[in-house]
Amino acid sequence: MGIVSRMIQPRAMASTDIDGAIRSFFGGAHSTASGVSVSHDTAMRQATVYSCINVLSRTIGQLPCHLMQQDGKIRKKALDHPLYPILHDMPNEWMTAPEFWGMAINHLTLRGNFYALKNRPRGLSGNIRELIPLAPGAVQDVKQDKNFKLTYRCQFPDGGIYDIPGSEIMHVRGMTIDGYRGVSPIAYIRECIGLAQATEEFGARYFGSGTHPGMIVEHPGTLKDPAKLRDALGATYSGLGKTHRLMLLEEGMKAHPIAINPEDSQFLETRKFQKSEIVDIFFGMPLTVMNPGESTPTYASAEQFSIGFIVYALMPWIVSTEKAIYRDLLQSDERSTYYAKFRAEGLQRGSFRDQMEGFAKAIDKEIMNPNECRELLDLNPYEGGDEYRTRTSTVKQGSNEPQKGSEKY
Repeated sequence: MGIVSRMIQPRAMASTDIDGAIRSFFGGAHSTASGVSVSHDTAMRQATVYSCINVLSRTIGQLPCHLMQQDGKIRKKALDHPLYPILHDMPNEWMTAPEFWGMAINHLTLRGNFYALKNRPRGLSGNIRELIPLAPGAVQDVKQDKNFKLTYRCQFPDGGIYDIPGSEIMHVRGMTIDGYRGVSPIAYIRECIGLAQATEEFGARYFGSGTHPGMIVEHPGTLKDPAKLRDALGATYSGLGKTHRLMLLEEGMKAHPIAINPEDSQFLETRKFQKSEIVDIFFGMPLTVMNPGESTPTYASAEQFSIGFIVYALMPWIVSTEKAIYRDLLQSDERSTYYAKFRAEGLQRGSFRDQMEGFAKAIDKEIMNPNECRELLDLNPYEGGDEYRTRTSTVKQGSNEPQKGSEKY
């Protein structure tokens, strides 16, 4: 990769870095009090964690990211800026924008950081040609010098270790404590996820054993080979597919099943609580709406849930990413004019009737003009549609005078 030759030369990996690199490569697994090892990778095997991260990454991945230009009070898409196709279409030659931004959310929710290398065709002063995402664990350390400048120690696919100046890294952080590194959510909620995985494993084993460990077979005499009888009963009746079979016993034997009620062991309640807790952590909102089994969702509750999902779950990640683009990808003289914007309006659209009523009110109150509403519906503009109008007047943009024969409010 050409950019590597323009960085500080490779560094040898110190022996103190080896353990950290190995742990990072394998996901940094740690045992929990529940006896389950949890890492960034194994956490995704827990159904609720996977579902939360999958919804977040897919939803944000589908939002178009526009580079906007502001000229006074006028805002427009900066289609001629070299960053626009990188942010909106293809950040690099092998990834589309939805794949790139969706992966960014995966890294943020699992590890608390997303890193991308700026590749420039003409050295450190040239325009950014592409953004190259760095694999999880590739950034081994982030250091801050006495002048508060950041340096990122990265391992590249060829195995080399490079110190990359902070000016060449796009860094989106989640929650941070020291100000320049995001903390890993998985590291902080490892016990919560471990308990959820343990309850899933308990449920799988509970239903997989069929007869369960509480089945007692009583024999009136003395058994010559109890192990042979136990194996025979297990092979015939143990297992989920063999439950409810007719059990045939000989020589006066009697079967005494001892059922273990999942409710008595708080199995179902534990699973429900762990699911709610994980959703609260990843979505930033409790399951107070549309909680299965407790209430029937209404249109109002579903609408409020959708609004809450956008406000509390999506917007923090969207705003963090927009500001990282502003800080890391724009030149200092561009920051007063350009900014990035993920268009989330599409997620807030209701039914067709609701959309039309909302657009009609926006046009009526001069909040939007007809062409702005048509743009949100992916419809072409029409001549005269850029004018702001009221019910009794048609006022051109920038004019305070109504047309002749109309009444001004």
